[in-house]
Amino acid sequence: MSKEPEKKAAEQGGSEIEYAFGRVPADKRKTFSTILVILVGYCISLSNFVTGATVGSKMSFSGTVWSIVVGNAILALVAVMVGIIGAKSGKTTLVLARNFLGKRSSAIMSVLIALSAVNWIAVNADTFANMILTNFKWWPLPVWLTAIIVVAIWAQSAIRGVKGLEIVSWLGAPAAVILAIASFIAIGTKTGFGTVIHYVPGEGQLTFAAGSTSIVGAWIFGCIVTPDVTRYAKNGKHVSLAAPIAVYVGLAMIELVGAMTAQATGNSSFVAATAALGLGILVFVCAIFCVWTTQDNNIYSASLSLQNIFVDTKLEGKVKHAWLAIIVAALAAIFAAVGAVKYLLPIVKALSVLLPPIPAMMIAEQWCVKNSKENQTINWVGIVSWAIATVIGQICVNRNFLIPAVVSMVVAFFLYWGLSKALDKSWNKERPNNFFHQKTFCHHQPPKSKPHTARYGVCLFLQNVVYYSRRSDKNGNNIFYV
Repeated sequence: MSKEPEKKAAEQGGSEIEYAFGRVPADKRKTFSTILVILVGYCISLSNFVTGATVGSKMSFSGTVWSIVVGNAILALVAVMVGIIGAKSGKTTLVLARNFLGKRSSAIMSVLIALSAVNWIAVNADTFANMILTNFKWWPLPVWLTAIIVVAIWAQSAIRGVKGLEIVSWLGAPAAVILAIASFIAIGTKTGFGTVIHYVPGEGQLTFAAGSTSIVGAWIFGCIVTPDVTRYAKNGKHVSLAAPIAVYVGLAMIELVGAMTAQATGNSSFVAATAALGLGILVFVCAIFCVWTTQDNNIYSASLSLQNIFVDTKLEGKVKHAWLAIIVAALAAIFAAVGAVKYLLPIVKALSVLLPPIPAMMIAEQWCVKNSKENQTINWVGIVSWAIATVIGQICVNRNFLIPAVVSMVVAFFLYWGLSKALDKSWNKERPNNFFHQKTFCHHQPPKSKPHTARYGVCLFLQNVVYYSRRSDKNGNNIFYV
């Protein structure tokens, strides 16, 4: 890639597009403590309580613990590996996606990441709005309107970029620790831990595979966009330490608390369960910061992903980060208003097989293939690998076989690696019609009076679609014959 676009992106800088297309400069990198706090703050989310409560209500205590431990071990590994890639490259997730998907086809991933972020923002807003109405009976506004207001507040720090994320994150971590400790105390004093340990779920029990998949699926999106934060890290060692801490403090601990509250009260709704334990007000106060630290990150990453859609268009580098953040927030507010929580499990199951192939291919490209496709329009090897891995993962979900998210990652990794080694030279061969590097002429040049003859049109089509009967003139330019 030319250094000019990178230089241009850097000049437009953080306040405008948050280095969406180029590397984060060395003088803009953050300390270890800052990266750790932002990652922990990102992982701390109200949705993790909800996920834990949902999974815990359908599994035994031991099954829940094992699902949380195994699921988060997978997430921590993925977060470290893709996070290191982000730190070394200094680039966003979507710019890195071009390496294995191609420049234009990476827009598919842009849309998917944006929609995933919108889903989680909406789920958290819906849950938080219900929490307000549960604890404050005098609250005059309906749930849907409250959810819209909540999203608008979260968007304020995201609009300000990484500086805004850092400020809010310093408040989220302590709030999560306080809430976790208070929940353990309330369970121990009001219901006893024996109720949790001997909990027997009712109908609709989850298997270990399904439980682990739900844990992975609930946060695999967060792992995928880890480079959006770690690109500000000074080195990979900082990521190797910060990411696992963030996962187990911000995810595992909170999911376990959510599961235990559900098992202690026999209620799968985290809001209702904590209210039954007398923690309603405390949960609300802590949740203000717990949920904010994650959702502003989601808005931030989604807006960065949307920047990628404008590549090679007149809008590339010209749409301000703030405007895209506002668009993402508006979409999330609409989904929250219609009740996003009721769609949680189906969406999580879909994401658990659709998203895991992405970090697997990113890792395979970085450390095994090492043949970037960032200047190609489409990398068919990446598209095919993604599709096959997703289908196999879905089959595993339908049959409760192993951990589908892990299966789809493993399949995507080895498939992308193998197909790249075998087919890169043929599938991704630089076509003679590469308009970025050389001139291409049609043998049948149109007469000046009729610039759009049928034969000339066919010739242009062949130039742009297939590698067809080529000859070269004395200057090395490609000539096509039909």
